Amino acid sequence: MKTHQSNSNHAPKSDHLDDSELKMPLYSGPIVAATLSALLGLFTLVVTHHVSRLTKGLDQMIHSYGYWMPGSTGTGPDGSIGNYSGKETLALIVWGVAWLLFHYLWRKQDFSLRALTPLFIGTLIFLMLGLFHPIIDPVVLFIAGLFGYAAS
Repeated sequence: MKTHQSNSNHAPKSDHLDDSELKMPLYSGPIVAATLSALLGLFTLVVTHHVSRLTKGLDQMIHSYGYWMPGSTGTGPDGSIGNYSGKETLALIVWGVAWLLFHYLWRKQDFSLRALTPLFIGTLIFLMLGLFHPIIDPVVLFIAGLFGYAAS
C-alpha cells in the first residue's frame, strides 16, 4: 500500500487563484447592457401605460399581448389584472431582447461607469416620474394631440 508523502520542495497547492492566473479581462459592457435594457423595459412599461389610456382600441391592443398570462381576463375570486398583463409582457420582451442584443454587442467593450452611473440614475428618476399622472399627463396629452388622439 502506497501512502502519499508530501514533498518538502513544493508548497501545498492553494485553492485560491493569484493575479497571474486570472487571464480573462473584465469589461463593463455587460453591466451597461443589463442596466440599459432594464431602463428600456421600464420605458416600455411607462409608454404602454399611457398609450393604453388614450383609446379603447389601443387599450385592447396592448391587453391582447398579455392574454397568455393567468388572470389577465375574467372575473375570478382575485379579479382580473386586465391590460397590465399586456404592459408587463411588452416590457419583458423589450427588456429581454435588448439585454441579449446589447450583451452580445458590448460583451468585450469597456465603458466609463463613472459617466454612466449619473445618467442611469437620472433616467431612472425621470421614468419613475413618468408613472405619476399629475406630472406626466399634460405631456402625454400634448403628444397625443400631435398624433390626433384625445384621451377617452
